[in-house]
Amino acid sequence: MPAEHSAIRVAKTVLTKGGVTIAVSKGHAVPVTTGVQARTAHLPASEGKPSIVQLWTSARGMVDVGRPATGLRVAERALHAFDRAARGGPRDVRGTPGEPGSDTLRARILLVMADALVELGQIAEASVVLEQAAESGPAVQPLVQASRGVLLGRTGRMGEAQHELDEAISTYSQGRKPSGTLLRMLLWRGLLHLTEGRPELAQIDCEEARRLGVALGLDASVAIATHDIGLARFYGGDLPSALAEMAKADEVAPDVRVGFRALDRARVLLAAGLAVEARDFADKAQHAFAAERSRVDLAEALLVQAEIDLIAGFSRTSRLAARRSARIYLAAGHTRGVLAARVMEVRADAQERESSRTSGARRATADAGRASHVAADLDEAGLADEARAVRLMQADALLEAGDLAAARSVAEAAGVVTSPRAHWSGRIPTLATEMHSRLVAARLELVDGRRTSGLAHIRRGLDDLAAFQARFGSQDLQAASAVHGRELTQLGLWTALETRSPAAILQWLERSRGASTRLAAVRPSADRELARELSALRTAMYLSLRATGSGNVDPALEVTVKELRHRVRSRSWVVGGTGAVSRPFSLAEVQRRLAETSPRVSVVAPFRGKGHFHALVITAKSARYMKLQRDLGLNPLLHRIIEDLNVLADHRIRRPLRKVAEHSLNAGLSAAARLIVDPVQPYVDDGPVVIAAAGAAAIVPWALLPGLSGRAVSVTASVTAAMSSLGQRGQDHRHGVLAVAGPEVPAAVTEASKVAAVYPNAALLTGRQATGRAVLDLMPQGGLLHIAAHGHHETENPLFSGVMLADGLLYGYDVAPNPVLPAQVVLSSCDVGRTDDRPGGEPLGLVAALLRSGVSTVIAGTSRISDAVAALAMTAYHDRLSTGVAPAIALADAIKSVAEQDEDPAPFTCFGAGI
Repeated sequence: MPAEHSAIRVAKTVLTKGGVTIAVSKGHAVPVTTGVQARTAHLPASEGKPSIVQLWTSARGMVDVGRPATGLRVAERALHAFDRAARGGPRDVRGTPGEPGSDTLRARILLVMADALVELGQIAEASVVLEQAAESGPAVQPLVQASRGVLLGRTGRMGEAQHELDEAISTYSQGRKPSGTLLRMLLWRGLLHLTEGRPELAQIDCEEARRLGVALGLDASVAIATHDIGLARFYGGDLPSALAEMAKADEVAPDVRVGFRALDRARVLLAAGLAVEARDFADKAQHAFAAERSRVDLAEALLVQAEIDLIAGFSRTSRLAARRSARIYLAAGHTRGVLAARVMEVRADAQERESSRTSGARRATADAGRASHVAADLDEAGLADEARAVRLMQADALLEAGDLAAARSVAEAAGVVTSPRAHWSGRIPTLATEMHSRLVAARLELVDGRRTSGLAHIRRGLDDLAAFQARFGSQDLQAASAVHGRELTQLGLWTALETRSPAAILQWLERSRGASTRLAAVRPSADRELARELSALRTAMYLSLRATGSGNVDPALEVTVKELRHRVRSRSWVVGGTGAVSRPFSLAEVQRRLAETSPRVSVVAPFRGKGHFHALVITAKSARYMKLQRDLGLNPLLHRIIEDLNVLADHRIRRPLRKVAEHSLNAGLSAAARLIVDPVQPYVDDGPVVIAAAGAAAIVPWALLPGLSGRAVSVTASVTAAMSSLGQRGQDHRHGVLAVAGPEVPAAVTEASKVAAVYPNAALLTGRQATGRAVLDLMPQGGLLHIAAHGHHETENPLFSGVMLADGLLYGYDVAPNPVLPAQVVLSSCDVGRTDDRPGGEPLGLVAALLRSGVSTVIAGTSRISDAVAALAMTAYHDRLSTGVAPAIALADAIKSVAEQDEDPAPFTCFGAGI
């Protein structure tokens, strides 16, 4: 069962929030309302004690901005003061212009109390207070109806809630001036529309609420309405636009309803596959709800935490969070919330069963039984979508138990797609369920021996996922969202392996790297604010690295770096994509392209699966699938090779230790060659080799491996991309050359100057002139950029990897929005050739960022490189490149030249289109 099932979250509850409501709708808590400007949330500093009206106004504002416990206490003070005055005490029930007088003021105070109690999860108490308010006469009935609608929605009675809100808005709109009260009602109804799956109607209500908020000067209301518009966009399928609206809301009033807005942001990021980032927002929401004693909302936040734990593979902590959430919901009489928590427990059961090596048919049968009970309860509660999602998990369990007849029956009840041609609706909250439906359909077909039909279901599911990824104009989101197809990809590849067909295996290898293979280059338009924030981050990061290097870490500076990074990433997320999805090349197309352009080139695609290494070898005339040795761990071997290269790059290391490192390196390279080069060697032609690899295999120093040393090698994540540019490389320098020397690299200026001297009219940046902004401004369109500088690889946030220039790091984030891009980038730097894979298998790092932005070829090192070796290798490289040979050929000759001079190895790799 897909761990990323975001649509299964279930409770369709609704509204709360201070006059506002919320919904545990289909897994996305829906924030809420505000009708009073944030400044009214504080008691006025008038002379003497505040008036009753002032207390009521302050209480209303506090509830509306997400402080129900505080608002309730202030409203109770107002009610006490009113009742004391009514008994003959000092009377102060006067209104202010536009505010109620004594005839409705008591009812309005009670309504604030009722709204606060609903938000605090005290539904029974809220009902009593609401009935007291209703006794005040017809003048307050629309207000009572609106608050009753919130309460009904909160307890899952959606039809009745809709009726009450419709009536309240209709009555209150007649003959009245625009007001914060009407605005609040519109927001409540908008949330109800979202809960019931009507994002278009929700957006209409929220747009009108925002218009009223702007007209009335209510900044807090404008912020909440804008945020809710983002939610409507999210439910409608436009995730970048949703994040953009939420960012606008933060600019208007960042401190209003912090908990709800953080929780919604967490859900959106989860849908994008950014679980780590979602956790930060979910934690923020939990702290806000706990501080304000908003227990029902805390329960919803716990469900989001449980979701994040599931994606991270922590089924036990996910179950604990779900059970805590269920206890809170149960105490509040929140039936749908309890169901939502039970669904999360079913998901935790499924993940635990799948990850356990000892689980058998008995465990799977028991899990299926529990899922069946939960699905029945969901049906009874009218939660058909959620019941469907649970039945899919039940079908999975029955398949594992070997009960195929029951699995088919349950899958049919869940509406599993029977036609591979059926399309996903495009609405984000249903994506995970549709992916799971495809998975179950494929498994059933495969069990019945219908391999072609099973693979068709998987292919259609991955096509839908690619369409989802294509909506993003952010490499970060494209890579992260691949997590939704992880199980489909794995099943497709394993099924293809059973055929042993090179044609089938190639298709699934290419589909498993969707963003690299199928989506257009990410080229967002220039963003001045992003450029300013990147410049500020460059400076702050430069100072931070210097402080860390000297042992004087500056906590304040670290906070600044973290905040700037968050802002940079957030801005990149709001950019939409082209929506274009291409088809991977077939084996016949690959071979035809090889025969027509480069008949001596071979393609080798190493990959891992089912405990073994495998390889696909393709030439113009042949194609072969090979099952290689058992996968005993490439990563430790690669780590050892890189560490040995790092030792040899440091000339401060004494000769005896260098000898040990040399011996260890040679042993490691030989071991890697035995694993993934020697078996394929008899089947490759004698020309250049394209290595199509992902994960650890992508950063193997292929050009140093025995059997490949001296041969032109180009590394790519995608065979399709490599074939598209085959035979077109080698003339980039004719479109301009820029050579750059970074600071604190002794030989950088000499190296950059020699590179510039090779090419007529080349530009050169050194010293203080070699800034990030200068490099971006002088990049030659379609030309060649060479940077000799220190490199920095960032493991946690790979797109913040970069090369150090005079004003700090030049990042992956800098490149995509730049108006011009070179065709080739040479990074004579340490480590920047490394990548880190997202959970869905998509690579991220500086090299990946350059290639995904549209750069064709990147030359970079995957370990440390001594200044002397780098200068020798790069001078030789450009001497050969200037003659018109392809980059991979020029690099092979340069590395061979360094070796012939008895120097240390030059661990440079040609990435992308190099042949």
